[in-house]
Amino acid sequence: MPFKVRYRSVERSFFDRSRAFRESARFGVLSSSFERSLSSAFRMLAFSNPLFRRSRGPATVFAQTAMLLIAGLSLTCQTGLISQTFAQPPGSEGSANETESAAPSNESAPSSANGVDGGRVKDDPELIAKTMSEMPEDIRKDAEEIYAEFRSTHEELLESMLKLREIHIRFNNDVDRSREATKAFRAQQHKTWDLMQKQMEISVKVFRLLPSPEAASYMVTMVQHHFDNDIYDATTFEAAARLIDIGQNYRYLFLTAARAGISNGNFETARKVYESLQPDELEKVDMANKHFLDLLEEQYKEEMDRMEKIDRDALPQVLFKTTRGDVLIELYSGEAPSTVANFINLVEDGFYDGMDFSQVVPNMLALSGDPTGDGRGNSGKFLMDEHDNENSHHALRGSVVMAKIPMGEGRFIENSASSQFAIFFLPVTSASSNQTVFGRVIEGMDRVSAMRRKDPSKTDEKKIQLPPDAIISAEVVRQGPELPEPEYVDVEAELRKAEEAGLIKRKTPAK
Repeated sequence: MPFKVRYRSVERSFFDRSRAFRESARFGVLSSSFERSLSSAFRMLAFSNPLFRRSRGPATVFAQTAMLLIAGLSLTCQTGLISQTFAQPPGSEGSANETESAAPSNESAPSSANGVDGGRVKDDPELIAKTMSEMPEDIRKDAEEIYAEFRSTHEELLESMLKLREIHIRFNNDVDRSREATKAFRAQQHKTWDLMQKQMEISVKVFRLLPSPEAASYMVTMVQHHFDNDIYDATTFEAAARLIDIGQNYRYLFLTAARAGISNGNFETARKVYESLQPDELEKVDMANKHFLDLLEEQYKEEMDRMEKIDRDALPQVLFKTTRGDVLIELYSGEAPSTVANFINLVEDGFYDGMDFSQVVPNMLALSGDPTGDGRGNSGKFLMDEHDNENSHHALRGSVVMAKIPMGEGRFIENSASSQFAIFFLPVTSASSNQTVFGRVIEGMDRVSAMRRKDPSKTDEKKIQLPPDAIISAEVVRQGPELPEPEYVDVEAELRKAEEAGLIKRKTPAK
């Protein structure tokens, strides 16, 4: 686990620097007494539980492992720790039945002490009650309601996870391998995922008002999972920033706060995070983010201004039903009419139904629309570029961009977009000057981010290759304004132009 080793090597430097960073970057919404009580309670959790302190994995039943929704489920639920093995979801259409396992940890659960019961940190009821009693009545009512929802959603999540585990065990034990069982697993998987995300949002709300180590524990686990799976929404940003505020020094918290800050317009915090880190503590994507931070901020503001002027109620929408759940895409028919018209035509023709996400690259993108799966597939028609159109869009997190034939060094063959499209996990400053941004994900971006990684540049023959996630079906759910006919080009002519300009060199077929 190179990441774990690398993290542990910089843990002390984070601890030494975190006080100054927190003073400059804190949200400032906590009273000093509230922050002291919460910080004390949460540090008690971190330093009384060796698994929580040393491992990037979850250490509590309450936190649960989000990884079960990435690779299937097989949990040994105990009073204390969760033992984990990762297995392929049962009965996935077109998938093999291989499983990928990881041995459970040999470390035993810590003994009950200091508010930690068998590995699960618990809230102090007296402290919660005392904090509520000191609140103004209207705020106390909000706190009581959100804390009650926190507890009830926790129970609902546990029940959903156990149901998911039951279906998985019945499949593995050959009790029920029917198509209905496969559908039931997929539906339960999606339900559990939604509950996990809901509990994340509730935990942040609880954390704003109450000294709850249970909420903090869940946030730590989910921020880690979101970091591992490129989920950088506003809730993730707030969770990471607040955990840093109370003194948590995990490396992924800092990087998540910066990336989610950039993705959601919180550039001041992103700057402070990157300035607090040494160059060798940054990953490649963070080095690029730091270098282009001013341009990223400029493009974000331009895009927000542009979106305010658009009548979004009139924009076409396409719904992808994927193996991870529903993804709703909004299309920019005014700024990229030819591209949008071509995309809608392909959707209505069923072109994308059953299409794999053939490339899902960490910190970058998820790509689909390639019927061959090797990066060379297309629809047989090629589009005129529209990235130079007036008011063309920038590529932010969730932007949908037409893929083109690459020439290397970040360059592309002009007018070579066809059917392949990419959904970006993070903003990319150079994309809008080379490729047509023709839409964005407005619902289900967490599901896109959670898709199984498929990076063609990295192969491991010893690792079991699980099937990629896919588009089950695509449907135009809102037509929008009438569009012109797509403007197609002769891609062979474009290739000849590039060759004559010395930009590419094509192979001559052997006689």
